[in-house]
Amino acid sequence: MIPSLRIAYAGTPEFAVPALAAIENSPHQLVAVLTQPDRKSGRGRKISKSAVKQAITSLNVTLMQPENVNDDIILKQLAEFKLDLIVVAAYGQIFSQKLLGLPRLGCINIHASLLPRWRGASPIQHAIMSGDEKSGVTIMQMAPAMDAGDIWLQASCPIDPHDTSESLHDKLANLGGEVILGAIDKIVVGNQTPITQDASRVTYCSKLKKVDGLISWHEPAEVIMRKIRAFHPWPGTYTFLGGRRLRITSAEAGGDPANSTLPPGTVCDIEKHGFTVLTGDGSTILIKELVPEGGKKVSAVDFTNSNSLKHQQLGAQG
Repeated sequence: MIPSLRIAYAGTPEFAVPALAAIENSPHQLVAVLTQPDRKSGRGRKISKSAVKQAITSLNVTLMQPENVNDDIILKQLAEFKLDLIVVAAYGQIFSQKLLGLPRLGCINIHASLLPRWRGASPIQHAIMSGDEKSGVTIMQMAPAMDAGDIWLQASCPIDPHDTSESLHDKLANLGGEVILGAIDKIVVGNQTPITQDASRVTYCSKLKKVDGLISWHEPAEVIMRKIRAFHPWPGTYTFLGGRRLRITSAEAGGDPANSTLPPGTVCDIEKHGFTVLTGDGSTILIKELVPEGGKKVSAVDFTNSNSLKHQQLGAQG
């Protein structure tokens, strides 16, 4: 029989919720939950609670929201729980060596990739952008170096042709919830050792910025489409029309245009579902929905009805 552990859980966004629920409904004792402090967000700058905080409103558990999880006062409070394990999922703060060594069995992390591929802050987006056929979650023992810990368990899932970062995020979040208890069981049993990551296969992904979403129409259509899917819903992809930013929210691969001698970024045709734009490999992308600068999301059809687009040039500002 697997003994019950005293566990603290550290997580902040929606990705962390399924694994939190799995632990809460397990024989283990969830004694504390750490999440980021409430922040102002949105246009109205209203105070918002993290998804994890919202998920534990009905639980009898200590909630901690430290500005600095490595503060000596926080470490003392955590030590008083006599923790066996800390489980981390997209918490948003780096753990110090002192914190990593505080629980009896250390700390484990749920990472949204098949490590050692895509260590870093944006593994879901980079998996889609790079055309990976599959992704998954890795449960690893946390180490001082970023995402470099030994692997306890991995589970994979396919990346479907129409997956966006939003849909793949949801798949991986649920997958993390499905496998986290199995990983904990491996640690508790004590007769298994985690697998060291293959350093020769490591790839990295940096934190994304809004500027990364600018579309280069000189790239092949497949590359642009992967970027549009990968960057939905954040940071989003965009282009410019006459200095006016257009954020692309829905698109699909088009066919070959009637006149491929036009330069990339040219609006080739107006169709019943939107308008097609020529790309660098001579094929097109059909834009179906967009958000004009300063406006609301509209169908590409409605946008073309109020804007003369055919043979207009899309591209970088200026």
